[in-house]
Amino acid sequence: MMSANLTEPVTAAPAAYADAALERVLAASDNPDWMVAQRRKALESFHAAPLPDRAAHLWRYTDPMLFMPPEQPEQVVTSAPQSEPITIELRFDRQSVSGVVVCRNGSVLACDLDKQLEQAGVKILDLNEAVREFPEIVRKHLGTLIGADFGKFEALASALWSVGLFVYVPKSVDIAKPIHITNLSTPEGGALFQRHLIIAEENSRLTLVDENGQGNGSAGNNLRSNTLIELFAGAQARANFVTIQNWGKQSVSYVTHRAHLATGARLDTVTTSLGSEISKCDYGAVLAGQGAESNIFGLAVGTGSQHFDHHTIHDHAAGSTHSDLKFKIAVRDKANSVYTGLIRIDEGAPFCEAYQENRNLILSPKAKAETIPELEIMNNEVRCSHGATVGKIDPEEIFYLESRGINRPDAIRLIVTGFVSPILDHIPEYTRERLKQTVINRLGDELHV
Repeated sequence: MMSANLTEPVTAAPAAYADAALERVLAASDNPDWMVAQRRKALESFHAAPLPDRAAHLWRYTDPMLFMPPEQPEQVVTSAPQSEPITIELRFDRQSVSGVVVCRNGSVLACDLDKQLEQAGVKILDLNEAVREFPEIVRKHLGTLIGADFGKFEALASALWSVGLFVYVPKSVDIAKPIHITNLSTPEGGALFQRHLIIAEENSRLTLVDENGQGNGSAGNNLRSNTLIELFAGAQARANFVTIQNWGKQSVSYVTHRAHLATGARLDTVTTSLGSEISKCDYGAVLAGQGAESNIFGLAVGTGSQHFDHHTIHDHAAGSTHSDLKFKIAVRDKANSVYTGLIRIDEGAPFCEAYQENRNLILSPKAKAETIPELEIMNNEVRCSHGATVGKIDPEEIFYLESRGINRPDAIRLIVTGFVSPILDHIPEYTRERLKQTVINRLGDELHV
């Protein structure tokens, strides 16, 4: 039987469990033959791949058994229950966005997209529907960035994904305001395998906010989530992708994200990790076209006994490309974090610029943070730099604020707010203050440093 506490490693996951889970997913999805074949091949890859070695540096700090499939196939989520009313509940002004999507357990319950965008050919729908309605587009892209050979758990999600989104922006369509996705979970939780495919064609503009969960006190505490995200930005496209991970306590979250940037494309990725007891994220971009640009802005805030494991990669496959990364992490109580960041510049990619910065703020004596910057530079015509720090609040900063009449607790809160704000400033304005308040509330009022 599976452990009642999903944050404890699964003791075993025989092949029969994953095979039975796939049959349940296939029965619910009505996929065409080519998709069924792709899923079965992915499951074969999962079975054939060994469990990640704890000696490997990307798994040194996190037990891979935490992400194995459940021993009971019926725990794999295949659809959202329809017993609750389908309503769009907003925590922001509807006029601030171009579209709203509400999902439960990954399944689309409601979608409200600007009519002009619909007429322009913008598509937002369940990925299973897109497989049937737009097979040529989906088949051309799906699995090319995160395939069955990417890793053991990516292969598992490639086989067992049951829900997800297809977002398509045609050539030269400019979506002026963000599209906001809210993904909730049911109280019973379960194993949720999601897959998102996002395509912004040539000269298009898109801002997508993907918000998952409602916090550590919310329902869905026993959720075990494995999500794959593939994003394609065509030539001269401009895309902003914001993801907010705020699943409930006791949940386990595994996310793999890859983007492909064509000539002159720019992608700004903002990732915030707030929820889940165990969270492992892998974010990256392939700068495949001349002049492409990728910026990653990351924030993780850990309290209690939360464990965060983040990895980022900027892969410069073409010359004259630019990447920048700023990742900030704040941990208190017994929370711990590890960050590994890689800049890779290919031999045939001269005149690239790449920067990487990771700052870690320790707010309690038992909190921990590790940072591991990495560079793989295959030619000399580049400009690269990286920086990483782990430390507590500088006592002189507190003293300075106290000398200006600010009491110590307020001084500490001001410093911490100043630490996280530069990352949150990259989140669209309509939801920025709400998220900033969530972060401040998570850190609490009594910070002893």
